Amino acid sequence: MRKSSDPVRDPRPANLVLVEQSGAKHEIPQPSAVEGVAEAEQAIDRHGRHLREVKVVSRNKAVARWKADELGWRRVA
Repeated sequence: MRKSSDPVRDPRPANLVLVEQSGAKHEIPQPSAVEGVAEAEQAIDRHGRHLREVKVVSRNKAVARWKADELGWRRVA
């Protein structure tokens, strides 16, 4: 059963936000939060060592967020 308040399953557009080690931010539009999460995981695999944070934002709210630390990547939201 789908919850209407579940932001990850929300079909509305979202933004993938990549934060580089330098602090530079790149926002990449995504058709949905689900696709944004999939793209975020691919970005971490491909460019993880150059990034310090990755998040998916929909309707001005972070749907998912990952941070890099000494041990690797961890999902924090």
